[in-house]
Amino acid sequence: MPHTSSRYQQDLGFSDGLIDYSLQDIVAISVSGTAPSIVRNAIGDIAYSLAASSQAYFDIDLMKNVLRRSGFFEDTQNEFGSTFGGGLGGPSAGPSGLSGTGIPASAAPQGRPPDYILPGQPQPMSAMGALQEITPRTAFKIKGVKPTSLNLIYKVLTGAMTTLTVSLTQTVFKNGQSVVTGQTTLLAAGLNGLVNAAAATPYVTNIAIPNAVFYQITPLTELWLEIAVTSPAGNTFQLYGCEMNCVFNYN
Repeated sequence: MPHTSSRYQQDLGFSDGLIDYSLQDIVAISVSGTAPSIVRNAIGDIAYSLAASSQAYFDIDLMKNVLRRSGFFEDTQNEFGSTFGGGLGGPSAGPSGLSGTGIPASAAPQGRPPDYILPGQPQPMSAMGALQEITPRTAFKIKGVKPTSLNLIYKVLTGAMTTLTVSLTQTVFKNGQSVVTGQTTLLAAGLNGLVNAAAATPYVTNIAIPNAVFYQITPLTELWLEIAVTSPAGNTFQLYGCEMNCVFNYN
C-alpha cells in the first residue's frame, strides 16, 4: 500500500460518548450549616451528603481531564498524490495543477444520510459535489468533544429541599481579564427537570444541554456544572455524581 504524508480524517463524530464524574471530581462548597461529607451507605453506595438545615454548592468542571482539541487546517489530498506539479508526493499535479486545489481530506458528510435509515431497505448513497472535489476547507476542522446531556444521580431524603437547582456555566480565561467577562451562562439555574420529592432510592435525571453548546475547542475553557442545595430541618440530600453524554471526534 502506498504511503501518504496527508491525514485521512472523518467529519462525522460518534454520538455515543459517555464520561463519568464521581465524588473525586466534585467540589463541595459549604455556605451554611453542616458542611457536606462523604458517606458510605453500603459497598458501592458512596455519596456526598448534605445534612438538614444546611446550604451548599456542588460544582463539577466537565472539561477536567477531558482531551480537547482546538481545531486545525487539514491537509488536502489529490487523486494523483500531490497538488504541486512534480512536487513531493507524486509526479502528477492535482485536479487544477495548483497548490491547495486537491480533494479535501474530508468535507461534507458522505454516504448514507444520517436520518434516512430504513431497516431491510437499500440505503441511498450521496454523491460528492463538484465544489467539494476541488475546493479545500477554509475553516478549522472541528475535533474533540461536544456535550449533549447529563445524567445527574442524587437522593432527596425525608422530604423536599428548600431549594434545588442546577446550572451550566462556561468560563474562558484570558490574561488580564476578569473571570466574569469570560463567562457565558449555557443553562440558567433552575430545577431543569430535577425531581424535588422524597424517595428512598436514587433519582437518575437526564438534563438536556442546549444546542448552543458546541464542541469545546477554546483553550483555557472550563465548563462548570453547579448543583445548589438548601435543606430544611429534618431533610437531607445526597449526590453521587453525574455522567455526561457527548459527541466525540478524535479521528
